[in-house]
Amino acid sequence: MKIVDVKATLLAGSNQTVVQVYTDEGIVGLGHSDSSVYVRYIIEGDLKPLVLGEDPLEIGKLWTKMYRAVSWHGFRGITLHGMAGIDMALWDIAGQKLGQPVWKLLGGRFRDRVIPYASLGFHGENDWLVKEAAKYRDQGFKVEKFGWGPFGRVSVEKDVEMVKAVRQGAGEETKLIIDAGRPPDANASWMIQTARRIEKYNVFFLEEPITPDDIPGLAEIRAAVDLPISSGETMGATYEYKELIDRRAVDILQPDPSRVGLTQWKQIAKMAEQANMPCIPHDWSTGINIVAQIHLVASIPNGEYIEYHRPEPGQEAAAAIMDELLTEPFELKHGYFEVPNKPGLGITLNEKTMKKYGVR
Repeated sequence: MKIVDVKATLLAGSNQTVVQVYTDEGIVGLGHSDSSVYVRYIIEGDLKPLVLGEDPLEIGKLWTKMYRAVSWHGFRGITLHGMAGIDMALWDIAGQKLGQPVWKLLGGRFRDRVIPYASLGFHGENDWLVKEAAKYRDQGFKVEKFGWGPFGRVSVEKDVEMVKAVRQGAGEETKLIIDAGRPPDANASWMIQTARRIEKYNVFFLEEPITPDDIPGLAEIRAAVDLPISSGETMGATYEYKELIDRRAVDILQPDPSRVGLTQWKQIAKMAEQANMPCIPHDWSTGINIVAQIHLVASIPNGEYIEYHRPEPGQEAAAAIMDELLTEPFELKHGYFEVPNKPGLGITLNEKTMKKYGVR
């Protein structure tokens, strides 16, 4: 089996790109890259020639071939994101060819269901936050995350008020994650104050309190508070995560499959496991990445949660590419998503949605 074509399609109204890798046996692998709208040019212009004619089952070899070939572009950022989309599609091809779900190819299944957390923004007044948190609790979500908006961007008092509101709405039984969204003007001192004051609301963990570029600052925050700290969604290479681990800068790693690929994600999760750290994938993108998260988390011992972005009213495009991009719907059962057993990722593109939002 050989690779005969690679196509990258931007989804309008977003920075999400669908990757399709075609083979001479008619098998088509699906992948996804959450990156710049220009990543499609790197995928089709720089990376495609490197994989054409190659055996798509030689996934590790092709990752190394691409990585070494693009050194002059820089070993991070948009090029790695493009590689991630191709890598995801190769795993899908391998599963289809071998008649096995991707989680089995990744080493086996530690669980037959995963816990999706409803991921939302601090994009309203406190009364609205209470209602939103209650809405997703009532839908059956066991975990909710609220983040960004004014958090870490106005005052410590404002941070505390918002967390109090979402805890009120979510109730005491729902786990609550807070995502600071690496606020540009907040420093370690600010986030330490905020973290100490929101601990009483039983926060599961605090995500990206400051930029991951400030590893000493992350380590300072982690050492000063009891609240677990996470980071890693913007990183692209295993070397970056190794530094987070070696410096004990965080408690939880959050690589995004659409930015690191399945090959690297699995390696990062193993590094986290060896350091006694959970690995919880990041996602704010498409249904393709949701399914990739499910396969990955099912295949590791040190994780059980995935991120499930819940678009807000008026975000038509975001809602469509999350919940209507695939023909297979996501079904929440008692707070869980079941791990699929179909070959590959087990998904099919909804051509109607692709026709509406796809940009070539």
